[in-house]
Amino acid sequence: MYRFFWTIALNEPVKPESEAAFTDHWHTGSEILQEYPGALGTHLHPKRDTPGSFILMAEWESEEARDAMSVDATYGDSERAQRWRALPPNESFGAIVGFAGTEIEVVMPA
Repeated sequence: MYRFFWTIALNEPVKPESEAAFTDHWHTGSEILQEYPGALGTHLHPKRDTPGSFILMAEWESEEARDAMSVDATYGDSERAQRWRALPPNESFGAIVGFAGTEIEVVMPA
């Protein structure tokens, strides 16, 4: 499994309506991403004690599946790519830091 994580700190001043606008944007974009082969879901978590900051994660079957989505979403002619590009970029909501990695081990309860 491949996971892509990122954080976003919304632009100041952070208000409930700006958090709601970002959450709605995230939901719409996530629905489009789930149409791509290999998509396994997205997650949104508010950061504790940091209003207007979120941790986000997208899960993919593989890094190759995520990369294929990225190429299509950026350059493709598909209807879903056009819907993706019609959305405002995440960066329009605030500062983003991203990082990704392939799962190498899992510890689960017995």
